[in-house]
Amino acid sequence: MKILFASDLDRTLIYSRNSMGSNVREEELVEVEKLKGEPYSFMTKNSHKALMDIGSTAFFLPVTTRTEVQYNRVMNIFSGTVPPQFAVISNGAVVLENGEPVKEWSAEIRRKCIDQKTVLETLLPLIERYFSEEWVLNIKQADDWFVYLIIDRARFPAEQLASFSRIFREMGWSISLQGRKLYFMPESITKARAMEYVKQRLQADYVVAAGDSLLDLDLLESADEGLLAAHGEAVQNDRALSSHIRVTKHTGIKAGEEILAHVANIAQHR
Repeated sequence: MKILFASDLDRTLIYSRNSMGSNVREEELVEVEKLKGEPYSFMTKNSHKALMDIGSTAFFLPVTTRTEVQYNRVMNIFSGTVPPQFAVISNGAVVLENGEPVKEWSAEIRRKCIDQKTVLETLLPLIERYFSEEWVLNIKQADDWFVYLIIDRARFPAEQLASFSRIFREMGWSISLQGRKLYFMPESITKARAMEYVKQRLQADYVVAAGDSLLDLDLLESADEGLLAAHGEAVQNDRALSSHIRVTKHTGIKAGEEILAHVANIAQHR
């Protein structure tokens, strides 16, 4: 049986110091990313070893909202071994095969965005209309696919998030709040759709997926088994979950350990 392990990265398998929690010792950590020359993201040594070991029994598919430049910053995860054949980046707008974008895939996604009028040219004026607030610190574009706002969480009106979500959903955009980032994603760009493409290319029989945010839920719903980090946005929003999705007992970087231990067990016994 070919098993595909499709997992989000940030706050699922890898963690910044702000997101890892306090129940981890410095000597347990492995640095997997630098930002501006400084250590930025980490796994535990147990998690890193488990991920490397999983590669011998299952196909690992990173599935992330990171752009190609941002994804390349974490290639140190695979130092000393062969990187995954495929990776899903930009939330599913881009599929990498052996480090190169699959042009046909992204061209089809672009066509759908244009057809549905979910392109940045139509989104940016709406953001300025609804979000010209003091809690918006910066507006970032992700390779012309989607937008995220860097926000001041202390000033952000969390009680209005559901209302914002309804307004933008009617225009074909989903909203996801992850830490200090508020994402605006075209509904035609999904992690699940890109995962299914890779699943077919690999002819995988069984999919285990992991994530933490609302942008991960479609991926977990499409998998045979889903693992959802307890600290994540999806759990905090009390979303109804299908029976094949389980929430971790641990939070923070220890949730990453728990996820990888569970996947290793599945890979060994199927």
